[in-house]
Amino acid sequence: MDLLQTILRSCQSENYYNNFKNSGIDSYTLKLLTEEDLEDIGIENVVNRKKILKHFSNLQIPTEKKINLIVDQQYTQLVLTQMSEQLHRHLAILTYALKRQDVYLCKITLTPSMHCLSKMLQDIEKKLETFEHAVLTKKKRRNNKVLIIMPTIFIGSLAAVVCYKHIFSVSRS
Repeated sequence: MDLLQTILRSCQSENYYNNFKNSGIDSYTLKLLTEEDLEDIGIENVVNRKKILKHFSNLQIPTEKKINLIVDQQYTQLVLTQMSEQLHRHLAILTYALKRQDVYLCKITLTPSMHCLSKMLQDIEKKLETFEHAVLTKKKRRNNKVLIIMPTIFIGSLAAVVCYKHIFSVSRS
């Protein structure tokens, strides 16, 4: 039994444990929840929501602080720059492995590196989905889903194409 389950049991709400787990809510973020958040994760009874919120507000565990995040052009540029730097570092490591004289190029398989890049892009997409869920309200999520997904797909595709072209151009030379 983990801390979240214990807390829910203490306020007679252990039947909502799976709702919290499926929504990615742990014991350290409980004090940040609002009534609307509880409704979104599937607690429809108003009395239960109020009882749970009252119990959560009395918890003596450390919690994350609320962050007012403004997503503007500057912030987006910073995030994309950091992602680009990470991809460049990964590409540099792959390129270095290809240029080493003590490694036989015929024995290097590019499949693991492509799997690694694919995994990295999937992680980026998961982080963007988490970011979208944390920042946008329920109504805005419906309207702005395309605005978040399209750049993710574009950046992922662009990174894969650039890495693919670079890896094969290096391996041919």
